Amino acid sequence: MAAFAVAGCGARDQIVVVPPVEGAVQHDVLFATNRSTSARMFSEGRSQTASYGQATVSVPPKHELGVVEYPKKNANPKSEFGIIRAQTTTSLSAFEGLLETRIAQNPQEQRKAIVYVHGFNSTFAEALYLKTQLIHDYQRPEVPILFSWPSSGRGYAYLHDHESVLASRTPLETLLDTLQTSSLDAFTLVAHSMGSQLVMETLRQRSIRSNGRQWSKLTGVALISPDIDVDVFAQASKDMGGLPQPFVVIAAENDKLLSLSGVLNGSKARLGAVKTAADLEGTEATVVSADFATDLWSSNHMTAFRSPQMIGYLQAIEQNLTEQK
Repeated sequence: MAAFAVAGCGARDQIVVVPPVEGAVQHDVLFATNRSTSARMFSEGRSQTASYGQATVSVPPKHELGVVEYPKKNANPKSEFGIIRAQTTTSLSAFEGLLETRIAQNPQEQRKAIVYVHGFNSTFAEALYLKTQLIHDYQRPEVPILFSWPSSGRGYAYLHDHESVLASRTPLETLLDTLQTSSLDAFTLVAHSMGSQLVMETLRQRSIRSNGRQWSKLTGVALISPDIDVDVFAQASKDMGGLPQPFVVIAAENDKLLSLSGVLNGSKARLGAVKTAADLEGTEATVVSADFATDLWSSNHMTAFRSPQMIGYLQAIEQNLTEQK
């Protein structure tokens, strides 16, 4: 198992090692990826061999809700995210050991996991920091797991990323198989943007391979600003014989990036821009509108991550669902 201690100029594509500091919060995040390895830990290249590991991510004491304070050169852990330590392996059995150790750190009643699948134009480092920001801002107690597919991390490489999604179905399925056979009681899937295509493709593939059955420990799916054609989504749902429940779509008609995606895809309606569940009739999906919120960049594609208003709203929904159980 390899240990990484990478430093560099620092940016959204850099793993920057920082020392522990008083007041910073550390999160141990497990990960799986089919990216190629590189000096930056992982690149945009596609690998036929999956890598696994765990990173301890430091959230600064001066962290602002809805913001990832990306580290710069000579990062200051009092005001910026950073990596305390990280280890990687290509051994699935070694990852299973890491997983069981991490599960054992949670109380018996909290032996659940949230798997996050990032979206288009994302580097490994960016996805890792964003996953950490999510669990930190939403105060999630579940075991955090990142699946990072080989996005190029470049805004002009839309087609490259789409092809990378297709190359990532089986690696994601393998990860979910591993969670199914672990000591976890349950796991949920959360995907953003183009990562939603990967989740739907993987669910469909699993259903076909298993005669319509999904993982019994899969207890919910949430697609955030999903960049997937509405018709493709509906057909995949039909192919699966129905969606896992609960199945939530967080959508916004004013999502500017999905409007651009629609143009690139021949002006086809994107799932993340639907108005209500009526637009998805027959799919059993619940639609949560994010139209009332705006993110820091006003693209409205990242409101679930960057809008304090939306974060508070989703926390309230989660609390209400928990109280009803």
